[in-house]
Amino acid sequence: MAFSISLTLPYLGTQRFGVWMTIASFSGMLSFLGLGVGNALTNLVASRSVARPQEVQRVITGGLGLLFLIGLVVALNLYVLVDFLPWDRIVKAGEPELLRQAQQAAKIFALLFGLNLFTTGIQSVFAGMQRTFEVHLVNTIGSLLALVCLWLASEAHAGLGLLLLSTLGVQTFVTLGLMFLLVRRQLFTIAQLAPAIWFESRGLLRSGGLFFVLQIGTMVGWGADALIISSTLGATSVAVFSVVTRLFQLVSQPLAMMNAPLWGAYADAYSKGDVGFIKKTLKASFLLTFIIASLAGVILYLLGPWLLAVWTGGLIVAPDYLLAAFAVWTVIDCCGGALGMFLNGMNIVKQQVLVVVLFCLLVLPLKIVGAAQFGVIAIPVVATLAYALTHGLLYGVVFLPHIKSKFIAEPLA
Repeated sequence: MAFSISLTLPYLGTQRFGVWMTIASFSGMLSFLGLGVGNALTNLVASRSVARPQEVQRVITGGLGLLFLIGLVVALNLYVLVDFLPWDRIVKAGEPELLRQAQQAAKIFALLFGLNLFTTGIQSVFAGMQRTFEVHLVNTIGSLLALVCLWLASEAHAGLGLLLLSTLGVQTFVTLGLMFLLVRRQLFTIAQLAPAIWFESRGLLRSGGLFFVLQIGTMVGWGADALIISSTLGATSVAVFSVVTRLFQLVSQPLAMMNAPLWGAYADAYSKGDVGFIKKTLKASFLLTFIIASLAGVILYLLGPWLLAVWTGGLIVAPDYLLAAFAVWTVIDCCGGALGMFLNGMNIVKQQVLVVVLFCLLVLPLKIVGAAQFGVIAIPVVATLAYALTHGLLYGVVFLPHIKSKFIAEPLA
């Protein structure tokens, strides 16, 4: 993540780099196209492992088979759609050659994204089995290979499409290696693929329905930032926003990795009725996340100007108030992620959907108007205020009795 900026920004320039970041951001925007099946798979694998372990192979085989079909349909449709999108309005680059490159890169992204829906489902299976450490090990290998490929691509001054293949492509293909472990452990079988898809698809789509709505809300509230900036302020502003975002992702990404395995752990503990583990883990994860995010946010705010100067060779300059806004937003976002793992694992999804819908209805128009009027600074400021209002009020007051009741409810198993 760090080297993707220092290696590519000097030769791409701020405008082309901004276009690359805009296309890369589509991955977060379009994650809802998985129809929530991957998220439903995590909870279903966790509960079946406790209640009906003999059915684990079938749900994994059927779930991954369904996700492969979804990914194939999505990839083909996105590939065709690329030719009909108004790229001059999406990226606001103004250069015909750059718009052509963006269109070509988007087609490559479409194919990679369809495959990525499938590999994300594989990771969801391992989360449900509480073996996320194996996912992290494989992702580490993928990241190292991607770094080598990115270096080679930058040395050759590669275009946007090759940069996508060097990063998202390499990491996605390496994640496919996890399928070998599933087959070896007899948790996935080609022989039973068709009947497993038929038997499990209805339940997965039904369970994934709320996650699907939740992902749409996440896309609107969080994933569309680069597109909003690109269409209102231009690709150069996306470069500034993306670099500052990635600076603070040096805090949020490790914390997300720390909290991600707890989804499966909460689901497993809830299936077993282990309330003590849930309470202790939620308190520890939330407190630790808050402390680390706060300290790291202050450090990045203080060292931010120097770090950006070294990181980008002086090409990207961010004002202090933008760094301060991102520092505050990072703390809130990280703590929200820790809470989200608990809510997902406890199957508290309907309430999340309502919170996210209200958040999106409030934040999206404010981001669009704010970005046009006040620039990039509006994105983190509006997100912070809207998040504190909706999530704080609803989870802290309205839904608090329901959340507390989960600690005494009958386990899923």
